[in-house]
Amino acid sequence: MRTKIGYFAITDAWTPAGCLRQAIEAERIGFDSLWVEDHLIAMPGATECNFAWTVMSSALQATRSVPFITGVTAPIMRYHPAIVAQAFATMGAMYPGRVGIGVGTGEPPNEMAVYSGAWPSNNTRLEMLEEALMVMNTLWTSATPVTSSGKFYTLRDAILLTRPREKVPVYVSAIGPRAADLAGRLGDHLISLANNPRYVKEELLPAFEAGARTAGRDPNAMERVGHFSYLYDPGHVVRPESLQQDAGTISGGAVAKAFSGGVLSIFHSAEDFISKIEEMKRMGYNHVAIGNITPPSLDEAASLAIWKDVLPHVR
Repeated sequence: MRTKIGYFAITDAWTPAGCLRQAIEAERIGFDSLWVEDHLIAMPGATECNFAWTVMSSALQATRSVPFITGVTAPIMRYHPAIVAQAFATMGAMYPGRVGIGVGTGEPPNEMAVYSGAWPSNNTRLEMLEEALMVMNTLWTSATPVTSSGKFYTLRDAILLTRPREKVPVYVSAIGPRAADLAGRLGDHLISLANNPRYVKEELLPAFEAGARTAGRDPNAMERVGHFSYLYDPGHVVRPESLQQDAGTISGGAVAKAFSGGVLSIFHSAEDFISKIEEMKRMGYNHVAIGNITPPSLDEAASLAIWKDVLPHVR
């Protein structure tokens, strides 16, 4: 499978107009996919946090053919999965073959800002995600009203009259093996921040492949998306120790094993980009989605233009 290279329009780092501008330019440069974060509360240090679905729909209209995917939406607390299913069905109907959704179990700042209960455990949130995916898939495929009562979600005569001709592909976010198994069983593809080569190759991806086989799917036909972010600093002005080098507010038993380094890289040259992407490919990722958090104090145009020298060497 040819390696795909995706570009994140970081809603925590750029204004909505900036995200749109970057999406248009990223397609022109030749990226295979576009991605957008789905946050309500910005990550520490950010000065923006715009609504992912608005940015996504605007960018779909402003671009020609590149697919656009959220990385990731949590359809379990802040959003009801039926509303998520409707939103992405509508976008899929408007832009056939170009809409995807990444899903995950969420992070406390985003979900607890609008949720009155206690923060659920990792296991509970995975149960919620599994049920949410079943709700979404049912609504995407049912031609008749759906009434159901699950452990977490209830539907009463719910139906989506506007649906895409093609199924909206689902990328399931996973750090641990249990989530990776869920990605294989109920998702279409995997997306992960995990960057410990041994862990990714020996635990994460085998769990994903086992889940896919359990569901009767061919894991070799499914994408394994590795995600990291970068700051382009050709002038060596940024001090590495000044950066927040963690996985945000992600927690769980697998986190200690999943990371051998930070999720943010400082690149000074095209060779740095190429080296990092080749490292991700050696882990087993066949689609690398990269976020640009280069600050306004540096050169935004250069942080995108450098990809003209990178993309020919990494596919």
